[in-house]
Amino acid sequence: MLHTVEFYHPHPGGAERVVQRVSEGLVRLGHEVSVATSWDPARSGPMLNGVEVVPFRVTGNLARGMRGEVSRYRQWVRDGRFDVIMTYAAQCWSTDALLPLLPELSAAKVFATCGFSGLHGVRRFLYGGYFRALRAWVRGYDAVVYHARTGADVAFGKRFGPARQVVIPNGADGAEFAGGEREFRARHGIAARHLLLHVGNHYKVKGHGDLLGLMRDLRDMDVALVIIGSAPSAGRSCWTACAAAAQRDPRVRLLAGLPREEVVAAFREADLVLLPSRFEAASLVLVEAMAAGVPFVAYDVGNARELPGGVVVRDRAAMRRAVRHLLADEVERRALGEVGRAYQRHHLEWDSIVAEYDRLYVSLMAARPGG
Repeated sequence: MLHTVEFYHPHPGGAERVVQRVSEGLVRLGHEVSVATSWDPARSGPMLNGVEVVPFRVTGNLARGMRGEVSRYRQWVRDGRFDVIMTYAAQCWSTDALLPLLPELSAAKVFATCGFSGLHGVRRFLYGGYFRALRAWVRGYDAVVYHARTGADVAFGKRFGPARQVVIPNGADGAEFAGGEREFRARHGIAARHLLLHVGNHYKVKGHGDLLGLMRDLRDMDVALVIIGSAPSAGRSCWTACAAAAQRDPRVRLLAGLPREEVVAAFREADLVLLPSRFEAASLVLVEAMAAGVPFVAYDVGNARELPGGVVVRDRAAMRRAVRHLLADEVERRALGEVGRAYQRHHLEWDSIVAEYDRLYVSLMAARPGG
């Protein structure tokens, strides 16, 4: 099996974590899994928890142009003799370089759409031609996977995509968030009564500016805001603005490069998890908040309304009201957190989600000639 994704461990991010968990889960079920992704100097070797990680020095996408080892990547996939190829997300070289090759590839082909952010806001002007071309290419897949029941990708796929279309949500490992020490606040010198947490790399669409505005709105409260995320090349201006805000307001803490264990510790000790994104498909952060038993306050994006355990709001003013209300009511916070935790344990565990991918892949292989 081949999974393609623009970035992979140790690069932080939601797509990276989803593909890693699915890939490693399929290895545990007895499959051979390779991941094609970007070269990363911090990656220690070609094997990671049983998954073969094959790097390529490629950047860009079909809308902005692709540079680097595009021909080598395409030839490697042609020569791979894979049974299943799953391309994760659109608008990235790891998917886009293979779109013209789909008719040549004998493997069962799966497209995990991951939301189609290029159809959101002003980006649709850059990606208009891209998605017009994708109307024909998407028919070259045998199945499409969505992470939510609604969204721009779902509407697009139902109109132009193949007959086989399934919803497989994102998940979390409940055991990872259960118990454990509670020293995150002490390690980072956070003495405030309440801890607000946001986990997200510094892309403009993640809404960090609204978080900074929210902290100004909450200047009368004993709260701290922890923002955990890296500064990708496209997010330097966001990082700079957040860093300047943190210098002005010691209640704002900007953290990057944390090990996974420390991110999980932050979830465990948060009072609320905030998601002010302008666009999401199926936020992994919300599922991990549920796994930690921490209520969330999120904008109405992606599948936020499909998830119990939090409050969905329209804008920053509504987020401010929800945060004030929940911080003042510990009983309601705990109740929301328990509802979210119970739902995650029963419906959104990685083991059950990996099993859904396994069933899809095996059925597609059986349907191929000679399967």
